[in-house]
Parts: sequence; structure tokens; C-alpha cells
Amino acid sequence: MKISLLTYSNSNNIGDNIQTIAVSKHIDQRYDLVDRDFINSYNGEPCVVVMNGWFTHEPRNWPPAPGITPVFFGFHLIPELAAEFEKHKAYFERFAPIGCRDQATADMIKSWGVEAYVSGCATMTFKTRSKEPDDPKIIFVDHTRRDFHRGQRKGCIELAHEAPFYISGSTAKFAIAGELLNYYRQNAGLVVTSRIHCAMPCAAMGIPVVYTGKRDGRTAIIDMIGIPTVKIRHFPRTKITSLPAQKPSFEDVKRRVTSDLHARLSSHGVKVRAPCDG
Repeated sequence: MKISLLTYSNSNNIGDNIQTIAVSKHIDQRYDLVDRDFINSYNGEPCVVVMNGWFTHEPRNWPPAPGITPVFFGFHLIPELAAEFEKHKAYFERFAPIGCRDQATADMIKSWGVEAYVSGCATMTFKTRSKEPDDPKIIFVDHTRRDFHRGQRKGCIELAHEAPFYISGSTAKFAIAGELLNYYRQNAGLVVTSRIHCAMPCAAMGIPVVYTGKRDGRTAIIDMIGIPTVKIRHFPRTKITSLPAQKPSFEDVKRRVTSDLHARLSSHGVKVRAPCDG
């Protein structure tokens, strides 16, 4: 069956695009793109869409168009939108079980009487890199180096997962996402980030990661794969050498998430493959 993946005209968060790239690594056939925030206006031929990620900037545009068969995997809702989505309980029941990115979302949907479980996220399934970098870099992603001891931050790289406001096209945002993933794979010795969709793909690639962002139901998913979390001090400044960095290994989780996603896609006739580099 035809499959489409999500694109995001209403978002400059490159983490969204990384989630779509993660799903695409499992697809062994041509796919198209459908806009997450205007998913009700799709008028193409019938297709499967993996509903991974945060939903949505446009809750009034839910549920998806009739031509879309949703596969709920890595699905996330914020509590503020719960009532808006609960109005469509029958739609969720029709396509259950709802594979959720986190326990908070699963509990929310189960409270409606709909079958739900924690599927995890496809960004957990990037292939472990085969080669360590010759000159490993410490990379801060959406986290300033100024929070760290002056004597240890020389040579550190600062990057962001927010595309510039003037970039609106999906092609450009997916290109940025791909370049960031390649840069981490080839150069990162340690990634310190406040973004879960930087932390998880980097950890999946075997890169030591320390997460510094908000801790709530949305971000608790990082505990599934043992990414260390720290609260950075502003004074005295944190020493990079004090961070609990270690090479991650969670192949059992990766296999489980991959097997689940493949089974759900295959049940709709979508051709799947094991993730690969690139």
C-alpha cells in the first residue's frame, strides 16, 4: 500500500523532521509527504501515515482525511489538548492500539477507554555508527557554552535545532536535519542538549549524550534508553568533565521498537527494511 510520512509547514523545529527521517529509514518503498497540521485536507490516493511525534499546532484539523489510514506509533499529546482530541475518541478506537511516545500520553488515551501502550519513538532506532571520529567534538545543541567552566569549553561547538524563520520549505528543513545527523555521526564525541530529538538519535548512533532540558511526561522517554539527565548550574559553572557521559547501549530496546514498527507497517502491506546509515 502507498505510504506517506509527515512534513511540518507550521514548525521550524528540526526535531520534527528528524522524527520523519527516522521513520523513513524503515521504509523500503517510495513514500510521499503529508502535512501534519493540515492532515484533514489530504485528497490524494489512499495511503498509510505513521502518526509519530507531537500533535498538533492545528488541533481543529483533526482527525485526518478519510483517505488516510493512520498507524499510531510514537504519538504524543500535551494535556492542554486532551479535551480537543477526546472528542474524537471513536476515531482512536477504530485504529487502536495507539502506540504512544511516552507513558503520559498512553495514560491519557487509556483514560478515554481506548487501548494504548508506550511504543517509544523511531528516533531510538538509528543505526549505531561503525566508526568513532578521529577528532571528537563536544557539541552543545540548544544549550549555551557559557554555562560551563571557561577552562573546559574551548573548541566546543554550538548548534541549534531551530531552522531560521525564513526557511519554510520542507526540502530545506529535511536537508538541515540530514546534515545535522551526519555531522553528529561523523564528529561528535559528546553531545550536551536540551532537545529530546537530538538526544535520542545521537544516543541511538552510539554517541555519549547528556540531556539538560525540561523533565516532564513529554521528556520521560529518555529514561527508556538510559540517557543521563543533569541540571546545569549557572554558578559555579559546571565542569564538562563532571558530566555523567558514557557510551550508550540499548540494542534490546532498539530491536523491540523496530520489530513493533515493522509489524504494524507490514500489516498494512508496507514494505519495510532495517535502518541503515546515511
